Amino acid sequence: MQKKKQSPINQDIKEYTVEADHELLKYLLDTFKSKKRPVLKSVLSGGQIRVNGELTTQFNHPLKKGDKLSINWAKPGKKLKLKKLNVIYEDAHLIVIEKEAGLLSVASAKEKSKTAIQILKEHMAATNPNQKVFIVHRLEREMSGILVFAKSPEVQSTLQNDWNNFVVDRRYVAVTEGVVKQESGTLKNYLTANKNNRVFVGKTAEGSTLAVTNYKVLKQNKAYSMLELNTESGFKNQIRVQLANIGHPVTGDKKYGARKNPLARVAIHAHLLEILHPITGDKLKFELVPPSSFRNLVTKA
Repeated sequence: MQKKKQSPINQDIKEYTVEADHELLKYLLDTFKSKKRPVLKSVLSGGQIRVNGELTTQFNHPLKKGDKLSINWAKPGKKLKLKKLNVIYEDAHLIVIEKEAGLLSVASAKEKSKTAIQILKEHMAATNPNQKVFIVHRLEREMSGILVFAKSPEVQSTLQNDWNNFVVDRRYVAVTEGVVKQESGTLKNYLTANKNNRVFVGKTAEGSTLAVTNYKVLKQNKAYSMLELNTESGFKNQIRVQLANIGHPVTGDKKYGARKNPLARVAIHAHLLEILHPITGDKLKFELVPPSSFRNLVTKA
């Protein structure tokens, strides 16, 4: 008997091809007549729909014949909840979690407080004492979102030694202060860090690393903008520093110039990760609905 392939427990992603020009919400209402209007509006406003790979929350987003829709029909709350993290996927080789903001991925030399890997190890000790857990990559303490762990040192080594080639797609959502006037763009800066580990934009390329971040405005009001971002490079605090550099710091990010802290956290979230499975080679796609607090902040007038 063939074993059923395991999939992320908060993912139910279906693909559709648009057969005629339409507006997005009207298309949903006409196409999925068995689903109630509030459900369809919730899926759309919750950031669970992509058009040709781009996330949209706009009800009147124009659709063209041949456009590809990706809809995650799963309810956002369907996760294994542990303290300060949720397990969203697990198989024989990997554990993928949603980390809360404020939680360290792994202990540092200066910081010994509870970490994501410690919480997972304690969970495993209680449920499967022989199973080990190994860190693959990290998220900044202030950031929430998707984080991957390995179940063996061999899988850990495979992923860490070639991480950029295993990652197919990786995206973030951030709420910035002010109105970002350009709907999309690319930020390119030379970044460097001082002895206190604070990152800043360098004046020259010498002694610096080129950082490239692409962004798209998802929603905004007079005070805040919600962006989706992806990075072509990996540098500590990269997104936060580059947004601050254009006068739109991530709200709550006092370290890099934010004036407000309406959510009592730095408003940045790693919400999408697509990787190649290190053993099977299959594509695994994990996508979390952007935090409701982010959406609410940019919805308010």
